[in-house]
Amino acid sequence: MTEPDVSPRFAADRTLGRLAKWLRLLGADVLRDDRLTAAQLLHRARADGRIMLTRDKRIRTAPDVVYLASHDFREQLREVLARYRFDPCRRAFTRCAVCNGELRIVGRDALRRRVPPFVYASNETFAVCDGCGRVYWNATHPERMRREIAALAAAPTADEGDGGLARSSVKG
Repeated sequence: MTEPDVSPRFAADRTLGRLAKWLRLLGADVLRDDRLTAAQLLHRARADGRIMLTRDKRIRTAPDVVYLASHDFREQLREVLARYRFDPCRRAFTRCAVCNGELRIVGRDALRRRVPPFVYASNETFAVCDGCGRVYWNATHPERMRREIAALAAAPTADEGDGGLARSSVKG
């Protein structure tokens, strides 16, 4: 029996752009809209049943807001993963890092004219974001990201021994 996906849904304000990108890369659903003020985003997060992440001191005392004190995205990521347990390896690389859309795996023939010839020749499968149309493929970026995830998993936080990341490698 397959375990249901229980990944939390987040809203990240404009102060947490890099964190939002990395949470998306780990498969988390992260709403981020720089056009909204922190208060407007909090209102939307509440309406959508999302966890609000912020560095904005003006809203940090709201009971349903997670205030992240660190400026470092790695520390922010460790804190979020320690607090909200979800398996980042299970859904890694399933969301668009830019628009949060879910990625759809497509065969190479569908993208012959949309990717550089070398990329087309050296990859069998690609992922496409239906939201913004970006195309993803397995190149050096995912491998660097896997190493970063492994490094985050190996570095304990002050509060948690393992920082909340699984010690297995990311599949994908």
